[in-house]
Amino acid sequence: MTNPSGQPLSPLPPGAPPPRRDGPSVALIAVLLVALGAGAIFWSGMTLGGSANGRNAEERAAIEAFTRSYQDIADRFIGTPVPEEVLGGALEGMFLVLDDPYSGYMSPDEYGAALDDAMGEFEGIGSVMATSDDSGEWCDFIDESCHLRVVNVLVGSPAEAAGLQADDVITGVDGEPIADISPGRDSSGERLEGLTIGDLTQIIRGPRGSEVMLSVERDGEELEIPITRDTVVVDDVRSTTFADGQIGYLSIDNFSGNAAEDFAAALQLHLDAGRDKLVLDVRDDPGGFVDATVEISSQFIADGAVFWEEYADGTQVAVDASGDGIATDTGIEVALLVNGGSASASEILGGALQDAGRATLVGEPTFGKGTVQEWSELPGENGGYRLSVAKWLTRDKTWIDGQGLIPDLLVELEGERYWADAIEADPALDLQLQTAVALLLGEPLPMPAPSPGASVEPSLAPDASASPEPAS
Repeated sequence: MTNPSGQPLSPLPPGAPPPRRDGPSVALIAVLLVALGAGAIFWSGMTLGGSANGRNAEERAAIEAFTRSYQDIADRFIGTPVPEEVLGGALEGMFLVLDDPYSGYMSPDEYGAALDDAMGEFEGIGSVMATSDDSGEWCDFIDESCHLRVVNVLVGSPAEAAGLQADDVITGVDGEPIADISPGRDSSGERLEGLTIGDLTQIIRGPRGSEVMLSVERDGEELEIPITRDTVVVDDVRSTTFADGQIGYLSIDNFSGNAAEDFAAALQLHLDAGRDKLVLDVRDDPGGFVDATVEISSQFIADGAVFWEEYADGTQVAVDASGDGIATDTGIEVALLVNGGSASASEILGGALQDAGRATLVGEPTFGKGTVQEWSELPGENGGYRLSVAKWLTRDKTWIDGQGLIPDLLVELEGERYWADAIEADPALDLQLQTAVALLLGEPLPMPAPSPGASVEPSLAPDASASPEPAS
């Protein structure tokens, strides 16, 4: 799954969190999207659900009205309508009237791509990109002053084999300058005012074996780089050490189907090595399977709720920790790195560890995605849809929608973000990471900016009074 979202390459698929509000919109060129499975999933928060038909006279009449209209168009319209387009347009219109950016219809291609990417395996080139202006600030629409830059090239990917490098600026695709590429449309069908990272993602992605030609600018030189797309398997959990092996580092790029198992294995290795100071990194992670975030949260929380779901009738249901975690000992100190690209399942993890006093959050306020979408596949080759069906609340029943989690230590990213296993990665340039490391070592913090009431002590002993609750 990739990235999933906003973030891992391209814009997130329909329903995924929009580009981060306070930093680069990172996207994984194969686009990391939502995951679907037997249980609930969170890509901006999603659960797999069912459907219902004509439960009462009013509903049956509505269905009959829809069916009759569709059949009249198919049988009597003097033009040549395409049935799939007629049905897709009607379904899309139903969700548009809800005025909810997280509810919507997905075409068969969109739905299929989302599910394929969800499992952490996709067909593409394997790079992470972001939009930024000349000053390095995030920007919406790609133009002369807003550039699409390569942030990271995945090891072993087609992009690496072709020679694409971090900091390359994409100036064209398949011989067409970016300035000449038409922008996409928003959820209402209106043409966007400019080209987005999502528009380019759809162009750069493609089936295995096909070729895409990227025009790039590198150190003032214009290059043409042909890349043969292939199946890319994403390692969503990466692990390393800092401070001469004193601190274990685990990053989660997406809560995919294998993330919990891979995380547990990596965590066990750190514990077996005697490490009791850990940095967890969910920056720019837009979400994934809720089961994965519950399992990972449960590694550090002995009991109680990981998060709560609240339904339309006000009913609240706790999703509890599994009780079999291997790092629930409060002597194991944890710092969790977050930013504006951390959404949904990432926020569930952050909220759980913060509310339980099991981690100090370091970085920038998270995205603030506090609703749950149910994803359903329609019969036949007709795609599927996502529908907001619940709110999710943190362990302490805080709704973070629109606000996000507020870090205990507010630290803006200065320099470059560290990407584990990146071809070029220098942790010394990542101020947020260096702050987390200093915190755990008990050393002076590089540039601490604690939020009001938050503790900046490196001790992570549970203390609810020391953990500020994010406002809703």
